[in-house]
Amino acid sequence: MCPAKINLYLAVGKRRSDGFHEINTVFQTINLYDELFIKHDTSKFYFKCNTSLRWDQENTLRKVISQIESEIGRRIEVGLELRKRIPSGAGLGGGSSNAAALLKYFAEVFKIAGKRVSRIASDVGSDVTFFLRGGTAIATGRGEILSFPGDVSGYSVELALPVIGVSTPLAYGFIDEDNPDLHLDFEIPQKYYLALKCHDTEAVKRMSYNTFEKSVFDRFPEIRDCHSMLVNKNRGAIKTMMTGSGSAIFSLFEGYKGRYSFVSSEELNEKWCSMD
Repeated sequence: MCPAKINLYLAVGKRRSDGFHEINTVFQTINLYDELFIKHDTSKFYFKCNTSLRWDQENTLRKVISQIESEIGRRIEVGLELRKRIPSGAGLGGGSSNAAALLKYFAEVFKIAGKRVSRIASDVGSDVTFFLRGGTAIATGRGEILSFPGDVSGYSVELALPVIGVSTPLAYGFIDEDNPDLHLDFEIPQKYYLALKCHDTEAVKRMSYNTFEKSVFDRFPEIRDCHSMLVNKNRGAIKTMMTGSGSAIFSLFEGYKGRYSFVSSEELNEKWCSMD
């Protein structure tokens, strides 16, 4: 099972010398899942997907296999079947979650040490490291430097998925254009987490933030309109906002009014499985 994530808080800093941006974010997994089935005992490689996802250099599963082959020094013949429910280009982390599931499987099969697994995850994608565990996390760096202060429960979200997706590199380009003086307050994510943990909904509402939101809304009226629709529909929500670099919009509720509940790292560990 490969869960989706939302960014409850996401602040972006200036572009670094390595080309990436420094971020501060609070990640949370929710119970919207892709399913990845892995057949290791096969005579040749195959990849099947229920969507038009291509097996190209940008495919995160392909990136994982390439990294693992370099690690063990030989080719891997596996069969992969991916059943996607998390839309691409939505900011819900589906590709990173898929990659983490496959990486966890190979780590077990080939007895790869934890530090090397973390390195591979970071090389494949900024959010992949988070999905190796899931639950609630505070992240810095480009999203790969993580702390897990304890899972939050008692919340749910409603999702709205615009038909248009947003490329992450494109979204970063937008905020570079619009915000030449980006800066980060490293204390806010911890304060946000504590408010969430204590169910201080007024503080959660006040601190919920996404740097990408205005720049994306200005350029994609379909996404802005989707946000307005969900705000009007869910007036009782704590906050309605965009997740990640877009395009998915979520309304955050205390309790279980939304369709998708928060999922802890422990629950995800119990759900994770593979097909022999």
